[in-house]
Amino acid sequence: MSTAQYPARARVAAWAVHILTMSGLVWASLAMLATIHPRREFTWMWVWLLVALVVDGVDGTLARRARVSEIIPWFDGGIVDIVVDYLTWTFIPAVFMYVALPMGPRPLAGLLMALVLSSSMFCYANKQWKSTDYYFVGFPAAWNIVALMFYVLGTPAIVNIIVTLVLAVLTLVPTHYVHPARVKRFRTLNIAAVALWFLATCWLVAIYPERPLSTVAVIVVCGGWVLLAGFLRSIRGAELVTEPSTTPDTEPASSDDS
Repeated sequence: MSTAQYPARARVAAWAVHILTMSGLVWASLAMLATIHPRREFTWMWVWLLVALVVDGVDGTLARRARVSEIIPWFDGGIVDIVVDYLTWTFIPAVFMYVALPMGPRPLAGLLMALVLSSSMFCYANKQWKSTDYYFVGFPAAWNIVALMFYVLGTPAIVNIIVTLVLAVLTLVPTHYVHPARVKRFRTLNIAAVALWFLATCWLVAIYPERPLSTVAVIVVCGGWVLLAGFLRSIRGAELVTEPSTTPDTEPASSDDS
C-alpha cells in the first residue's frame, strides 16, 4: 500500500509525529546557544534539554499509535531520534562540562570532552545495548545526567575527572543500569526513586548555587538506589521476562521506548 493510499488524516498525523521528533533539533539548538552564551545562561540550557527529554519520551509512543513507519516508510524517524539524542544526551552536556565545570587544565578538559564524545559511540552504535529484561548494558551515555550532577552538587575537578574516566570505561563493560519504566524488578521503587531524584534536582537547578543538605541527601539516596539496582542485576543475573523481548528501534539511553 503506497503512502498516497492512506487517508489524509493518517498522513498528517504521521508527519506531525515526525515534526515533533525533529523539534528536538530546535530544543538542542536553544540549549547549545544557552551553553555558549556570554552570560552563561545555564538554567535555560537545562530547561531546553528538559523539553527535549519530554519530547523524546512521548514521540515513540505517538509514532507507534500513528503507524508512522507504515504510512511513511521512506523517512526513518529513528535516525532523527538518534541525532537528537546524541546532541542532547551527549554532545551538549560534553561541551557544557568543558566550558562550565571544573575539569582540570584546559588541555585535559578538552581531552575529556573528546573522550566523552567518542566513547559514547560504543553505546549509540551498540546493537546489544539492552538486555532481555530491559536493563541498559554498559553505561548508556547519559552524560546529561552526569553533567547535571556535577553542576548542582558542585563537585571538585578531581571528582569530575575520575567519574568521567570511570564512566567512559564502563561504556565498554557489560554492567547493567536500570530503565525505570521497563525493568520489572523493583519497578515501583525505581520509578519512585527517579521521580524524587528528578524533583530534587529540578529544585537545585532553580535555586543554584544553593545546596540544601536535605535536597542533596534525597538526590544521593535516590540516585544511589538506582545505581544499586543495576549493580544487583549485574551480580544476580537476568530476571524472568514473561513478555516477548523487542528489538530496540533506536539508540540506548533515550530511545523511543524510554
